[in-house]
Amino acid sequence: MSIKNKMEKILVYDNFLKESEINRVMSIINDKSWSWGHVSNKMETLTMTPFWSIDLSEDEFFTSYLKKIFEDHFSKKFKLKRVYANGQTYGQDGTYHVDDENPLAMTVCLYITKIDPELVDSAGGYIYLKIPDKKYNLCYEPLFNRIIAFPSSYLHKATSYSRYFTDMRICVAWKLIEII
Repeated sequence: MSIKNKMEKILVYDNFLKESEINRVMSIINDKSWSWGHVSNKMETLTMTPFWSIDLSEDEFFTSYLKKIFEDHFSKKFKLKRVYANGQTYGQDGTYHVDDENPLAMTVCLYITKIDPELVDSAGGYIYLKIPDKKYNLCYEPLFNRIIAFPSSYLHKATSYSRYFTDMRICVAWKLIEII
C-alpha cells in the first residue's frame, strides 16, 4: 500500500495567532539580523533572485511553542525540518519550487507584515501554488497573521510587493513532516 499525500488541500486561516503570540513573533524577528542571499530554487540559476532570510531553527518559540500550536490545531504530530523567516522587497520574487516530495510533508507560512486589506490588491506579495493535475494555479494574499498550510510537494512561489508598497513582505515558513 502506498502512502497517499496526507494533506491534499490548501488550508487558510486568518487571525491565526493570539495578539500576544503574533506580537512576540514580530518582536523576535525585529531583534534578529537579516541575511542576504536566500533563494527559492538553487537549481534555477538563470532566474534566481536572492532575498532576505533569518534562520529561526535555534529559537524555541518557533521550534517548540508555535509548532505545538500547529500540532493542536491540525490534530497531528510533526517533526520540524526547518523554520525561517524570509523577507522580500520590490523585485525579489521567488521562483517555483517544491519544498519536499515526502507525502507526509507540509509547509506552513505565517505572514507578519501589517498591510491594509483594502490595499492588498495594489501591494501584491501573493503566494502562487500550482495545483497538481489541475489546469489552474491559486494565489493568496499575504494578510497579517494569516497562515497558509499546503502539501510541501506543491510547486509554489512567493512574490514581492509592488513598487508602490515599500515595506518588506515577511513570511515565517515551517517545513514539517507528519509523524504517523
